[in-house]
Amino acid sequence: MNIRNRLRYGETIISDHHPYYATSQRIILYHEVEGREEMWELPYARVTSVEVVKLPRHKMMVAGTLLIVGGAIMSSYGFITSIPSILAGIGALVYGGIGREAYYQINANGMSKEEAAKWRLVYWGSGSFVRTVQTVLGERNGSYRDEF
Repeated sequence: MNIRNRLRYGETIISDHHPYYATSQRIILYHEVEGREEMWELPYARVTSVEVVKLPRHKMMVAGTLLIVGGAIMSSYGFITSIPSILAGIGALVYGGIGREAYYQINANGMSKEEAAKWRLVYWGSGSFVRTVQTVLGERNGSYRDEF
């Protein structure tokens, strides 16, 4: 089977970003695993927002911390380069803490943590799908907020 066989009467697929499908009535998460179908749905009436979630860059923060510690050790020996090292470390620590876009989160009323985890779309490559969902939500709600 495929996703088209699971659509309701009059329902059409507007956009897809496998395994997510935006239809005229709902958002569908559809998997075929070892010949078994798994499908979850999220009606547009239940969706409250689509937001970008940023996560910190831990490797950059570790590098910043090491630069700060190295600069502090160098300053105890009187090296002039200790100050730029400390400043670069602070910059790397702040930049890493700001983070980068990790995924889109589709939020809905009454959504549990387990259910929310299903509705996370990787950030890279799913922008068109998310824009389609936002357009549909805007048309249905009349005043959808863009949370970017």
